[in-house]
Amino acid sequence: MIQEFGDAFLFSPVNIVATNGNHAFEHVRVAPEKSPVKAKMDVDCDLQCPICLELFSYPIILPCSHVLCRSPCAEHLFDFNFIRCPVCRDNCYVSGGISSLPRVIALENIIERYKADRSTRESSESAQENTQDASHLDTSISSQSDAGNESSILCHLCNSVSKKKAKKSCLDCNVSYCSNCLLLTHQKKDPFNTHELVSPRDDFNRSLTGLCSNHAEQLTLYCKDCYVPTCTACKDSGVHKSHVMITIDDAYTDIKASVVKNLQKLGSSQDRVTSALHNQRDNLKEMQQKIDRKRSEINAQCDMLLAEIENKRSFFLADLEYEERIRQNEQEELIKVMERILGSSQALHSYTSEVLNEDVSEFLEVANPLSEKLVKATVDCETAQFQPAECDVLPGKLVDFRKEKNIIREMNYLLAPVTPSIDVTRCSRSEDTVVLVLSPPRNAHDVINQYEIHYCSEEQKSLEIEDTLIVKNVPEDRLVGKNVPNCSGVVVVLVENLCKSTTYYFCVSASNQAGRSANSEVVQCTTLLPGESVIPVPVIVESLCRQFATSVQIYSSSPQDVASEQHISHFLLYRPLGQSRAWKTLSLYGRQDHRVFGLMASSEYEFLILGCNQRGECQVSNRVIVQTEQS
Repeated sequence: MIQEFGDAFLFSPVNIVATNGNHAFEHVRVAPEKSPVKAKMDVDCDLQCPICLELFSYPIILPCSHVLCRSPCAEHLFDFNFIRCPVCRDNCYVSGGISSLPRVIALENIIERYKADRSTRESSESAQENTQDASHLDTSISSQSDAGNESSILCHLCNSVSKKKAKKSCLDCNVSYCSNCLLLTHQKKDPFNTHELVSPRDDFNRSLTGLCSNHAEQLTLYCKDCYVPTCTACKDSGVHKSHVMITIDDAYTDIKASVVKNLQKLGSSQDRVTSALHNQRDNLKEMQQKIDRKRSEINAQCDMLLAEIENKRSFFLADLEYEERIRQNEQEELIKVMERILGSSQALHSYTSEVLNEDVSEFLEVANPLSEKLVKATVDCETAQFQPAECDVLPGKLVDFRKEKNIIREMNYLLAPVTPSIDVTRCSRSEDTVVLVLSPPRNAHDVINQYEIHYCSEEQKSLEIEDTLIVKNVPEDRLVGKNVPNCSGVVVVLVENLCKSTTYYFCVSASNQAGRSANSEVVQCTTLLPGESVIPVPVIVESLCRQFATSVQIYSSSPQDVASEQHISHFLLYRPLGQSRAWKTLSLYGRQDHRVFGLMASSEYEFLILGCNQRGECQVSNRVIVQTEQS
């Protein structure tokens, strides 16, 4: 039995058994040994990517259990978080994208070992071939050399420490070679197969580099038009006639200098490419790290939003469960009362029916009290009426999240804030302070991390000098301020330590992580002269202030010390201590004490009172620092 595999024929094993002198053939089925070539092909196929048909590079495993190269094979197949497997055609959803697919490290190790084994095997085969060629070359050289006259010329290419004796010299290369170096450099391929090899010699002359292939004369000239070495006969022939000729030594010197110069330029260019490649790889790594950080930020923000929604869900369901328990207890209690009334009336009804069948004397003895019981039972039954619970619409338990749904639907990447504005109708000034009131963003989705107040005096303006005041604006503070009673929600900034009776120019800009807005329109303001203001300076009585865990009560009699005809309004300003934040404001409405809610426990806050009138004049009270209690 013969099996054909490629161009080779493999014989299946057959056992021949001799019995009584007669030959009988007994065919025994034995599994044929797997061909090494076929085994190698199977290994290559198992370790190849089904897309690029190369060995796997950074293999990743899909949800369908098939393996692909990550870059560029799997990356080109990804569409958002979906990938269609090229093997089974299954559409796989991958949460988190390609970066979440696991890396098959075990397969990478197998591929590395396979590459190492293949490289070792190929090197071994190449070394055997080189050894055979070297032995043939040594035999040929030995047969041509004089055995009794050993050459003392060393190989020009061998290592300087362990140089071997030269076996041949090349007149075209002007170099002497040992047998191994000659095999490596002068293989039987163009253009080396035309080089003239002679016995080892060291009297090479740069002007005698070889013989002319056309005239068999020494090459002593160089044609600058054809860029080839020539002999004197070629100069007079028709090919190189009237061409510019120089000596071969001059050509060698000039061309060598040019090649060295170009080689240096190439080295410099390679250094620049190496540096650019290094920078490009670092840039790619940095870009991937930034994208990973952005991905983590997006996941964290979404997780935080989902956590808030889950907290709200738990709150609503717990509140509804509490309402359910209260109403269920009321209904169960009412059912018990009605069951008791029904049981009593049914027993009385049965007893009365039996009494009616008794004798006259016995009936008359119990008739009056029985009649009273019947009347009372009737009244009880009439009062035990059906009382439906308000299940259709529970008061105060309605939810409608259409607004929040629209907000979530309109969520997008963070944009730079719009240009803020200064509300000049609410600004005021004193001798050395200007109070700026910034209007809140018109868009509820605007996020402002800080404000930059740019200002300068008339003199600074002429010198093109300006000062900048940076005020932090925490979004959580703005949201808390909206829930505090009497809180205006505007941003108040105090620009202090100004010169008296001086004109200043102000403008403001806002910024966040996405960028910075343009500057607002310039606002002009002039500070007051000493004694020009008619507003009494407010005073906070620190000894009468009280602190709590999440609130502080401030006392000041200044709002009641002024007459209503003066039209002076007082506002309480407060902010955390030691932080350059905007001031939050509360209107005092003429009261002596006011309690500020929504504060952090165990935190220090600074407070002051601002008194201002309709003419834009103001006075600032003393500052009081109060620390809230522990929760």
